[in-house]
Amino acid sequence: ALKGKEKMMGKTHPDTLNTVMNIAIVYAMKGDLENAAENFKKALDGNVAQLGKDHETTKTMAKNLAKCLKDAGDTEKLSELKREFPCL
Repeated sequence: ALKGKEKMMGKTHPDTLNTVMNIAIVYAMKGDLENAAENFKKALDGNVAQLGKDHETTKTMAKNLAKCLKDAGDTEKLSELKREFPCL
């Protein structure tokens, strides 16, 4: 499904990015925090490019990634993210 959306709509289309975020949520629910973080980051980067850092959707994705990084105990990446998004 994701590859089809990327091909038809592009990798940074909002629907594609929403699919990436949903995949990240599934990984997180399964306890696969490494793949979850990777997909949250991919969705976040796409939203930053399309909507900017101050858009509410971008902030929501940043919060999702922050929670995932915290749950994974990845304090280094979490600190980097907090520097990039002081709202966290």
